[in-house]
Amino acid sequence: MSSKYPSLRSDAVVVLAETVQNSGAGKDLYKPNKRARPSGTGTDSLMDLSRAIHFFNDKYSETKVHGNLKLQMALENIQKTAKTDGLSNDDITSILDVACSARFSDAVNSKLIKSLLPNEKLSEQVILNCISWICTNRPSAEIQVLLSRWMVLVFDVVDGKDKIHSLYGVIFNLIESDLLCPHICHLLYLLTCKEDVMSFRVKKLLNLQKRVGAHPHISGLLSVYKLYRPSWLSVMIPSSQRFYFKKTGARVWEGDMKNAKDRICQSASPALDVNATCTNLAQKSKRRRQELIPRPSSSNFVEESGLYNFITSESSKVPVSQIKTFHQLLINLDRLELPSRVGAVLQSPLLQHAISCTRDEEIIQRLSFWLYQTLHEELLDCDDAGNNPRAEHLLQLLINFTEFLQEDIPVSESFLVKYLYVWNGLDYRPYILQLITRFRIHPFQKLNDLVLEPLRKLFFCSSVYFKCQLIYSLTELLRHYLEVELPKHRVHRKEKTGDDGDAADKTNCDLMFEELLDPELAVDTIQQLVSFVDKICCVGLQQENENSLLFYHVLSFYDLISVMFRNYYMPFVCVPSFGLVYKALLSNNAVTLCRICKIICNYKEEYNKMKRVEDSSLKAKLKEGIKTLNQYIIDFSNALWRNMAFVGKSKTLVFDIPMNLLQQSNVTSTNIIFSIQQHVALSGFSYKFLKETQAIEDFHPIQIKGNTRNEYVQFLSNECLDGIVLFINTFIKRGSSTVHVNSSNSKDGSG
Repeated sequence: MSSKYPSLRSDAVVVLAETVQNSGAGKDLYKPNKRARPSGTGTDSLMDLSRAIHFFNDKYSETKVHGNLKLQMALENIQKTAKTDGLSNDDITSILDVACSARFSDAVNSKLIKSLLPNEKLSEQVILNCISWICTNRPSAEIQVLLSRWMVLVFDVVDGKDKIHSLYGVIFNLIESDLLCPHICHLLYLLTCKEDVMSFRVKKLLNLQKRVGAHPHISGLLSVYKLYRPSWLSVMIPSSQRFYFKKTGARVWEGDMKNAKDRICQSASPALDVNATCTNLAQKSKRRRQELIPRPSSSNFVEESGLYNFITSESSKVPVSQIKTFHQLLINLDRLELPSRVGAVLQSPLLQHAISCTRDEEIIQRLSFWLYQTLHEELLDCDDAGNNPRAEHLLQLLINFTEFLQEDIPVSESFLVKYLYVWNGLDYRPYILQLITRFRIHPFQKLNDLVLEPLRKLFFCSSVYFKCQLIYSLTELLRHYLEVELPKHRVHRKEKTGDDGDAADKTNCDLMFEELLDPELAVDTIQQLVSFVDKICCVGLQQENENSLLFYHVLSFYDLISVMFRNYYMPFVCVPSFGLVYKALLSNNAVTLCRICKIICNYKEEYNKMKRVEDSSLKAKLKEGIKTLNQYIIDFSNALWRNMAFVGKSKTLVFDIPMNLLQQSNVTSTNIIFSIQQHVALSGFSYKFLKETQAIEDFHPIQIKGNTRNEYVQFLSNECLDGIVLFINTFIKRGSSTVHVNSSNSKDGSG
């Protein structure tokens, strides 16, 4: 063999020599083909095709091109019949042997190869003959290139792949030829299965790439190898590379081959629409490029409805495509052949259960690599940012997967951190914010630098609606920390100390991406996260002029904080900032006033429970929080009930206003303007109460006093303002006139 082609092993040469001999490339090379032709073709054309093939097989036929009328007529008859009706496997074998024998000129041989258009499923033996001829090095380099291109073109209509796949190593050796390399890489791309990826082949491809450069066809084959063995390749495949292989042949040749494939499909399924069925194989590669998330299929499994069925050779393995129920998954869990394209996990609940149970490190690495590459390509490298349905679909599937695992995926966090620094707050906003709610717990400094700081910058330069969505997302992030992350880290601490080991093992089996933090650091992160949200809420409310919708989400955040010890055994000392509390007290929205009253009552109950905890450091921190909370309670009681808003100034945080300024305001009865009967947020309720209970038409909220005020409190309870009523019942002693709050309206802590 020439030095420009790779040397073959002795056993492979023997196999190929036998293949050539069995194919008729020996003594019967020029024997005429006398087999019957398919029905439906005229007798004259049959005779013409038979005579044409006989001419090329006859060893006494003249081989010169110029002036050889018989040669030209025989060649035209073969080309005409091939384009109109196609050729049988026997005819293709005979013509292939003639073209590869190098008896005629390359111009004639190339035309013969381009006329090899089948009219039925192509026999696998024909491809073996083609590979055998290439390895003999008898055809010229130009003819060998044409043969390689022809094998790629007809790959979809070959009736089997097992024998071809058995020569994978022989085909792989042909990549050392610079002329054959692009087409051989394409053929290997179509043939490669997981068991074909070996370290010496990876090394050989990398050396070839280093020698000739990063050509697309080499990158394409490497991408398949990296898909199956991501840990073996550290080279970065360009994420923007979508087309690895150029057009296989000339436009006319490809058009003729497409028509031949359509005829094969039509003869195989005559009752079906040609446009719907016959172009299925031709469009298969295009459809795969359009499908961002692959369908579940095993590495060696192809649907039986296609033109070929390449079933796995490992009978003990069960392809994932054959698993339809959860019961089947449990039975075959140890024998399950996971998908060749790991991205299929995102849209298959059965696969998600499988990988969460097996926790195969190789699968996890493959999934992480695929996710990072795909997210980077669809969100960062995409020209149409913010308007990419493929990216939205991917993000939604990723969210569903994290919800299933009850933990975030580390590679998703890594990409999210990178994306937040270039995010404009608009593109894919619902998906990005929802992914943030599943972020794992980290030391606060790391969390702040990577996530909170980019979000803080967007918070202060965005609309009120973005502010509301961000506060809601941070609330859900805190809930995730309290319900999932903190218990997980506490169990890990028990496991390390040997306490309650059984429970620890039971919980840890659910962790797919284990990265645990010390519980004390986790608690510190939660407390500092609360402080961070409190600060941006105060500034955001001032920036948006106490917008009611924003206030609603801010108070929802504090609803969760005010029951942290009761529901999650999470001690806390963080009291809402006085700027936020008094904004709510002076608000003109009754719901806001009601909810802040309920939050203060929750804080009082939580602090009383935390006093019983035997923790000296916690008790020391509680003193400052209790002092601030008591000041809130006094101010709220004086303003809402005692009519003493601007009395006792030494104990107030907000009502310490000099008397001369109060007189200059020309406001009469300043001490009662924030009472429950005259408060601007409750004035509508007071007038409604008077209208329903007073017979006179001329009435004023100042008339609500004494026993009438107790009736008014009951009226507020009936109007579902239970937070205010609960505050009065908790902190104001009214004897037998106390109104009981409807527990069904207030059990959620929202007032």
